[in-house]
Amino acid sequence: MSVTKRYFLSVLIVLMATPLFPSTKEHKYAVITVSAANIREKPTTKAAVLTIGRYGFRYPLLEDLGPWLKIKLPDGRTGFVYSPLARIEGEKVIIKKVAVPSKPPKAQPKPIGPLPTTAEGKFNLGKKLYYQDRYKEAIQVLEKALVDASAIVNEGKRRQVSGDAYFFMGLSYLGLKDYSRAKEAFKKTLRLVPDYSLNVTPEKYGDEVILWWKRAEKEVEREIMEGK
Repeated sequence: MSVTKRYFLSVLIVLMATPLFPSTKEHKYAVITVSAANIREKPTTKAAVLTIGRYGFRYPLLEDLGPWLKIKLPDGRTGFVYSPLARIEGEKVIIKKVAVPSKPPKAQPKPIGPLPTTAEGKFNLGKKLYYQDRYKEAIQVLEKALVDASAIVNEGKRRQVSGDAYFFMGLSYLGLKDYSRAKEAFKKTLRLVPDYSLNVTPEKYGDEVILWWKRAEKEVEREIMEGK
């Protein structure tokens, strides 16, 4: 057998032994499995809601991030849906079911350090701790802010600082799933600053906050009607 024939025979054997893979990538979709799912701007429940995904809607899947699925909306924007609210499908079969941890492990938080001396400073620190998901610490600092705010001479400023502190205490209680205390804190905000609702929108704070905020509003309205 010539060298050329031996060469072509060896190439043929290699090709026969190598499995053939499709050249096209399988298209994957996120299919909504609940009646309504928030599609958010970023992979966090605090991000703005771009649209609502209804049951059975299919969105091209861009990336599986574990707790969140990165999808493409019909208008070309990128959104994120919480993975327990959807399943991942290929063209023919379901690809996989994602196991979602309750919360990713966090680094040990830094100590709070010395507290600011003013009510406004304590409020800003409590607000910062809330956005770091340090809810219990946020509540402790905001309670101290309320004590200091009671000594503010200007009534308008006192009401505003206290209302802000109660509002972020409510947000922190929601973070701890303590819904009754969250609602009571929101009610105190509304009692101090009746037009505070102008600042509380779904785009800023998400659906859960709006749900408990509206409940607090209704209770305050009823109590005012009853003269309480």
